[in-house]
Formats: sequence, structure tokens, C-alpha cells
Amino acid sequence: MGLAYGILQNKEDAEDAVQDALVSGYVHLRRFEGRSAIKTWFTRVVVNASLMIRRKRKPAPVEFALETAGADDPRGMEQIPASKPDPEMYCAETETLHLVDTLIGELRPALRQAFRMTYCDEMPAKQAGTLLGVAKGTFKSRLCRAKKHLKQMAKRALVAPMRGARPLPFFPRQADLEDLGAKTAEVWSREMAL
Repeated sequence: MGLAYGILQNKEDAEDAVQDALVSGYVHLRRFEGRSAIKTWFTRVVVNASLMIRRKRKPAPVEFALETAGADDPRGMEQIPASKPDPEMYCAETETLHLVDTLIGELRPALRQAFRMTYCDEMPAKQAGTLLGVAKGTFKSRLCRAKKHLKQMAKRALVAPMRGARPLPFFPRQADLEDLGAKTAEVWSREMAL
């Protein structure tokens, strides 16, 4: 497992490579000639399975690990990262998704609908235009305007708090946060009217 992870740098792909190697090793066991230890032979099968997955995934130069960990070497397992997401990254992703969802909600209905049909529902422009009763070009125009408005609103949303920044206590009260949220929404609505 550690050897496959060293080549693929992805836990799920490494597991797939080991599983493919087990199947391939079982199917081709009769071809094993005995010129080397079975462990050495199987290690090569794992390397080949890993390289096949990497080749299918993306064209990139192959990098071999200098140290190869055997199947019974516990050091190889230490290299695999924890499956749980990093808490800091989780919070950042949550905040980003919340901001994007808020900004999408502030779009005009026609633009919001075009954006959601394309990116949330993953609908092709032709099909989405047909459902809305507009031409494909009209739908694409709405989508382009929606992306442009979202980009502008995101810039304002990220810069506006810096302009009107005021020192907050380390543990703000909920009432202060609601007041700040109301003021921020008011500033955004005034800027959107411009």
C-alpha cells in the first residue's frame, strides 16, 4: 500500500492499485518463474498497476520513490494522510460556499436561474434555454452576465469589510454579529443599486 501511495499520492488510487495488483497477481501466478522471491515479483506487479492508474489519470512524468516499502513494512503506512479533512480547510470551504450562496441569492432572478441551471443542475445551455423558452444565445448571455455580476459582487464582498473595519472583541456577542450583518447587507444593497 505504501509503495502504491508513493507513486500515486492518493489513498483511493493506491487502494485501487493494490486491488488491481492482487487480481493480476492471482490471474498470472502461473507465469511466475521463480527467478526471484514472490514478494519481489508481487512488488513489481503493484508498481505496474500503480503506473497504469497514474497513466490513465493524467499524462505526467513518472517519479519513482527511492525507498520502496514492502507489504509488511509499517513505515509505508505512516506516509498515508488521515482521511478526515483538515479543520481549517473545512471552515474555509464552508465560509466560501456560504458567501457564494449568498451572492447567488442576490442576483436578478433570470441570471440566478441561468447560473444555477448551469452549475448546480449541470444542464447544457441548449437544454436549459429550451426549458426557459429562450434561445441558446440568450441563455449564454444571461450566464455570462451572471458570472460577471458574481465576480463584481465577490470583489465588493471581500473588500467592503476591510473599508469599514472596526475592532471586534475576540469573542463577539451574537447581537454585534447580527448588527454587523445588517449593516453589511445595507452597504451591499446600496452598492448594487449603483
